[in-house]
Amino acid sequence: MKWINNILPETNLQKFIFIFLPFACGYFLSYLYRSTNAVLAPYLSNDLNLNAEQLGLITSAYFLTFGLFQLPLGVLLDKFGARKVQSILFLIAAIGAILFSLGNDVWSLVTARGLIGLGVSGALMAAFKAFAVWFPKERLPLLIGLFMSAGGMGAIVASTPLEMALQITDWRGVYLFIGIVTIFVGVLIFFIVPEKRENSDNEKPLPVLKVLKHIYTSYAFWRIGPLSGIAGGTGLAILGLWAGPWLSDIGKFNQNEIANILFISTIMMTIGTTSLGIITDYLRKFNISPVAVMGGALFVFIIPLTIITFGIMPKAIWPWVILSITSLAATLAYAGLSQHFPTSYAARASTAINLICFLMAFIAQYAIGFIMQLVEPGKQSGYSIKAYQAGFGLFLGLLIICYIIFIIMSILEIRKNKGETSKDNSA
Repeated sequence: MKWINNILPETNLQKFIFIFLPFACGYFLSYLYRSTNAVLAPYLSNDLNLNAEQLGLITSAYFLTFGLFQLPLGVLLDKFGARKVQSILFLIAAIGAILFSLGNDVWSLVTARGLIGLGVSGALMAAFKAFAVWFPKERLPLLIGLFMSAGGMGAIVASTPLEMALQITDWRGVYLFIGIVTIFVGVLIFFIVPEKRENSDNEKPLPVLKVLKHIYTSYAFWRIGPLSGIAGGTGLAILGLWAGPWLSDIGKFNQNEIANILFISTIMMTIGTTSLGIITDYLRKFNISPVAVMGGALFVFIIPLTIITFGIMPKAIWPWVILSITSLAATLAYAGLSQHFPTSYAARASTAINLICFLMAFIAQYAIGFIMQLVEPGKQSGYSIKAYQAGFGLFLGLLIICYIIFIIMSILEIRKNKGETSKDNSA
């Protein structure tokens, strides 16, 4: 399928309208799906008699299929292009949403959430692939920041607006409506987004396994990957589900107050993500890399996560706001890593990071519920701070360990670069 009138967009405005906006709509839906259960959790639990472990399994199934599909996704995107892959995947997501609206037991909901996760697994990477083809690399941090704000809008809708929608319909009606919208966006991407032969950097295409080996054995990947994966996965797990129960059980907020707190947090997340993109783009002028900005933001991320984990100031809203602002800082790893590899397999480089992030989100979201159930067996709500400390604390500890490793490897990288520069100057 060729673009309208066979005319490729040339101006920045045309690229924004026909490339950026369609994929932004897709990412909006991806984040909406990802965040709904933080508000819907009590309704699902009451309607279907779900405990914490079952609720965690249903919600986290999204991340399992999302993460597992990242490696084949990168190959498909590099081979067939973002438009074709994304439009087909969105049809799968729509089927999953409709099936979720019809589900009556744990495993039917798990299957449906899994289909949704598979269907939106390309929402971020397809966009990054298209951006890598159509825009210069040095503009990627800014584009990513703006693009993340679209996801933030999806998270915003999944808070107070979603709670308001539940006054009109139930959780089944919500998923049915989102499924219909997903079909529309998939069709929009297929017919609107143009295609373009990418610049392969004058390199011959490499075999898939050789490309993956090159990515996964690179120093750049292992410096960035574990930290961004753990941080991103933990943030997704908590803000996508467990924030709601924590605010109810520990903060003692009612459902409307919880929705409003999540609403404020997601607005600040959107502002924070956009700001990080702008700041990163500005600091590029001073040779400060996206990875360095990510490291600073994730240091801040650890502080509110610690406060929340140990139940310090349970009525305070600001830790959730700061956590939300910095929760997507890990996405700067995409821009940092993509600059180390040629455009011809940029998608596979980005999905390598995404694989870790979303598998960790699945593990964290399910494991937190599993651990909470072990600490307080037989409960379906009203968990104590000890249960949350056990669940959240495990991933807080892993995050701190990965951060220390990141700092050590960054110092070694700086020393290595200085040594090479000195040799070049001597020569």
